[in-house]
Amino acid sequence: VFLNENPKGFIISQQPKEEDRLSMLTDDILLSILARVDVRTAARTSALSTQWRRLPWLLPEISINAKKFLPIPGLNPIEVKDTEEAMASLTKATRSFLGNRHKESSISTLHLKIYLINTFLREVGPLIGAATDSGLLKDLDLTILDEVDALDRSEEDMLQRAQEIDAFFIAYPSVLHFLTKLSLYNVRIDKLDTHHLLFECCKQLKHLCLSRCDTGAHPPFKIDAPNSELRVLELAKSRFERLELLWIQPEMKQLLPAFNKLRKLSVRGIFVEFYLEWTIAFLVAAPCIEMLHIEVWEHTCDLDEKIRRWYPKRRTPRWEMHFDGSKNSLLKELEFIGFRSLRHQFTFIRSILERAPNMQRIVLKGDEQCEYCDALDTPPCPSKFPKDEEQEIVVKRIRDGIFSTQIFFDE
Repeated sequence: VFLNENPKGFIISQQPKEEDRLSMLTDDILLSILARVDVRTAARTSALSTQWRRLPWLLPEISINAKKFLPIPGLNPIEVKDTEEAMASLTKATRSFLGNRHKESSISTLHLKIYLINTFLREVGPLIGAATDSGLLKDLDLTILDEVDALDRSEEDMLQRAQEIDAFFIAYPSVLHFLTKLSLYNVRIDKLDTHHLLFECCKQLKHLCLSRCDTGAHPPFKIDAPNSELRVLELAKSRFERLELLWIQPEMKQLLPAFNKLRKLSVRGIFVEFYLEWTIAFLVAAPCIEMLHIEVWEHTCDLDEKIRRWYPKRRTPRWEMHFDGSKNSLLKELEFIGFRSLRHQFTFIRSILERAPNMQRIVLKGDEQCEYCDALDTPPCPSKFPKDEEQEIVVKRIRDGIFSTQIFFDE
C-alpha cells in the first residue's frame, strides 16, 4: 500500500496494481479462514472483492446465532425489543444464505439458534423448508433459546412455549425432516406431541438437549424409540418425576459399547444423600477410564421455597447392579467435590479403590461457590468439609489399613 498526498492535503492510499497476497490464496484456503469467523463477519467479506463476493455461500457449514445480533451481548436481563431486533437481523442473514439469490450455494449444514418470536419464525420456517426441499440443506442443528431463568417461568409460560413450538413444527414440517440436533429451554414437554414429533417425524435426530424442562405433575417422561437415530440425550436442570428409556434395557448392556474407549468421566449434580454405588456401573462400562470426577450437591439454595415446589420429595435410587470382577487398571485419579464424612461416601470411595489397583491420587474438595446461594439473604451454612484435625481420621477410614493411595484435601 502506498500513501500519497492529494492536492487538498488529505492522505490517500493506493493499492498496487498487482493482486494482494490474500486474494492470491486458493478458494479452499480462503474458505478455511471464513469457517473460523462468525456469520456476520463472513458475510461482510463479500464486499472485499469480486473473488470474495461468492465465498461465504460456498461454505459447507454455517452457524447463525440470534445472540450474536444482540446490541449488548451478555446483557442480563435482555429486553424484549432487543430479542426482536436480534431476530430481525437473524432472519435477514438466514434469507441471505438460504435464499434463491446465490444459485451456487454449497451450504449443507446449518446451526441455527433462534428466539421464539412468531413474527420472524413465519419467515425463517419457509426458508429452511425451501432449503431442505431443494436438497440444499441436509443437516439442521436447531436451538430454541430462552434467557429467562426457569424459576421465573410460570407453568403457564412453559405451557405457552410448548404450544408455540408445536405450532411451528406443524406449520413447517420440512424443518423436522433434516433435524439432527434439537435444544429446548423452559418447555412443558408433556404438552408437546414429543414422541410423534421427535421420534417419528425426526428420522435423523441424533442429539436431543432439554434444559430447564419439565412434565409438570403428570406421569413420567417416557421415550420408547428403538428405531430412532438418537445417540445423545442431554438433560440439564430439568424436572422429571421419572425418566423411562424403554428401549435401552437393561442399562449395562447399552453402556458397554458407548463407553468402551472413554478416558475421562465427570458425573455432576448428585444429591448428597443419594447412594453412590450405582456410579460404579460407568466404571464397568468404561474399562479405559483414567480420571473420574464426582460432584455431589448440597446447597443453601436447595432449600429455597421456589425450588422446593419443584422437588417436593427426594428419592434415593436403589438400583440393583451386578458388577463383574474386572478391574479398572488404568484409573489413576479420583476427584470428589462436595465431600462430607458420610458413611455411603466412604463406602463408595473404598469400592472405587477395590476396582482400581493402580489408583495414585484422590482429591477431596468442599462445595464449589454457588451464585444462587450467594444471592440468598440467609446466612451460609457452616462447612461440613473435614477440618484439619479431622482429615487424618478421614484418611485412615478411607484406606482402611489396606490401601496406600495418596489423599489430598482442598477446601
